[in-house]
Amino acid sequence: MTDRSRHTPGHALRLLRAALTGVIRPVTALRVFAVVCVTLGVLPLANLLTAGQAVPWWGLAVAEWELRGLVVIALATGLAILLAGRVDVALDRAKVLLLRPAPLQFAIVMATLTFAAAAFLSRFCFAGQPFTSDEMAQQWHARILLSGHLSAVPEAHREFFNTAPVFDRDGRWFSQYPLGGPAFIALGLVFGAAWLVNPLLLGLATWQLYRFLGLAFDEVTARVTILLFALSPMVLIMAASQMNHVPALAAAMLALAELAEWDRTDDPRRQTRHAVVLGVALGVVALVRPLDAAVVAAVVACFQGWRTLRAPERWRSIAAQLLAGGVPVALLLWSNAQTTGSPFLFGYEALNGPEHGLGFHIDPNGQLHTPLHGLVLISGYLMRLNRYLFEWPLPGVLFVVAGLLAIARPSRWDLLLAGLATGVLGAYAAYWFDGFFAGPRFLFTALPAFVYFAARAPGAAGAVVRQPMVRRAVQLIVPLCVLAAWVGPYGVSSARARIALFLDQRTKLKTDVEAQVDRAGLRNAVVFVNEGWRGRLLARLRVLGVSQFRAERVVSSLDACALQTALDAEDSMPARNDGERVERVLKRGEAAGDARPEPGLPADQAIVLVPGSTPTPTCLGEFRRDTAGTMPYPLFLARQVVGRDGRIGGNIVFARDLGDRNELLRDRFGDRSWYRYRPARSLDDTAAAFVPYETGR
Repeated sequence: MTDRSRHTPGHALRLLRAALTGVIRPVTALRVFAVVCVTLGVLPLANLLTAGQAVPWWGLAVAEWELRGLVVIALATGLAILLAGRVDVALDRAKVLLLRPAPLQFAIVMATLTFAAAAFLSRFCFAGQPFTSDEMAQQWHARILLSGHLSAVPEAHREFFNTAPVFDRDGRWFSQYPLGGPAFIALGLVFGAAWLVNPLLLGLATWQLYRFLGLAFDEVTARVTILLFALSPMVLIMAASQMNHVPALAAAMLALAELAEWDRTDDPRRQTRHAVVLGVALGVVALVRPLDAAVVAAVVACFQGWRTLRAPERWRSIAAQLLAGGVPVALLLWSNAQTTGSPFLFGYEALNGPEHGLGFHIDPNGQLHTPLHGLVLISGYLMRLNRYLFEWPLPGVLFVVAGLLAIARPSRWDLLLAGLATGVLGAYAAYWFDGFFAGPRFLFTALPAFVYFAARAPGAAGAVVRQPMVRRAVQLIVPLCVLAAWVGPYGVSSARARIALFLDQRTKLKTDVEAQVDRAGLRNAVVFVNEGWRGRLLARLRVLGVSQFRAERVVSSLDACALQTALDAEDSMPARNDGERVERVLKRGEAAGDARPEPGLPADQAIVLVPGSTPTPTCLGEFRRDTAGTMPYPLFLARQVVGRDGRIGGNIVFARDLGDRNELLRDRFGDRSWYRYRPARSLDDTAAAFVPYETGR
């Protein structure tokens, strides 16, 4: 007689679960991830594969870690020996103090502190202004959304308004970024405080991360992790910006917190409620950063799939989760269809072609992105994480590895966080671009996982170390590292030095243009902004259909005067299409000869000229204009107002200054007063920023 129970679905699920448990041992999984972190992040693999070019400052950082790190270790050891039992008493008191607030009080305090710190740094480091071209383009897109449109109407003469990360053809004008990032900025613009959006979202992320950690682990681990998270310069500086990594992080942490609640409860109604919020949170991540959403969703799906092997009835709540998550995803696909023309075509690829997409292929720079190059990228990210995660006098990834190795009995939540970090690394290995801002920014969604494992290192190691003096020394290292980062001397790694660096960087971008307009009392005006000869050439090439990446290569390799002459000539020459014009322009530039960089120019104004060539009067005029000062035009596009008709308008219209070509805008803006923007020569320069326009200047 056969046992029918062996052929039931439940039996099959039990067999599958047993098989998975036998194949994937939790300790082994963490050890493997630790080996990955050591190989890619502690050892300078990227530098070994690129002759030291991937992370040029690595040697200086290692020298500083050896010096300052040894000082910290020696100090921790000395205190452990000299103070002995008093260290234990102090650590116990610190633990009691840490646990004294009720969970809700602790959550409120930490969320408020991270919000306040990020808001302060937003004003202190960035003057509350968008700081990168990504932020500026998304703020422009946000203004389009506030006009009631998904895209604006491009101007007839696009070279006056075109910028690199913005699509402005085929009757549509919008940024290359997914809808979610601009939508969050738009919420801030409604209240006149776009700079506060990310600090608020960091407060939310801190609260949700604490919720997740408190449900998944013990209270001490949760609170120590939150403290280190709140003291991470990379976390605070990113949240002080207007980058879209922060809303993605906040929604991802909400998803993890709801996953923990879903896992904890046996009540079907509560399961469904948490699953619905979880689905919406994942959908919001997709609205902001689709690749990050794919990784987080895959990790959540693996966890829920494993969980339902023991409780198949949970599939009902997952069905509700899929329906809820489908709403923001449908919104994303609909917005793509309305802007790029296809639900599955994102702005990046619509603007730059399929070369911009994920995978191993020729990238927009004309280079082959291979698995080996992907390995170099993620190794570089982990190498940089050593420095930027905490700015400690010891490598940050070393603490992550120590935490991974010190966890003797990993839980399913340890595996989930390791899977999140591994998934993000794997996903961005397949992406050709090397992203950096305040640190390896592509790792930002997984940053809580790295912080968690680093936070586990002292406690877990201390629990397995039998010698009291060694245990005390180990537990003192992290507090001493935090003190060294925030109050110690400047160096390669220093939280204070990192903040001071952002304060001093690119001060032009922190100009309060709105205040200048108010002081000048401008009304119904056009303001022409001199971006620099390089920027003018790039804009005109982009309008002909040359991608930004190719345009950068062209301007960096071909004689600027030859390009200027060829572009001007195209105004009066017939052509069947833009491709024919591009071919003629490039041929004329190549015919000028072997060009060399002009010395002494900053990167955003760099041009190349053929040595010994005689520039035309027009070219001399282009070069001399820049001596009066330049400003990045994207800074002004971010302030452009879009009317209800989808066209730019408002009190002030900002246009790129193209010299005599400015007359092309008379038909469109001839009823306005015309001005030229005069960049400040120093922080103390208070002369008029707007000079009445004079034809021919």
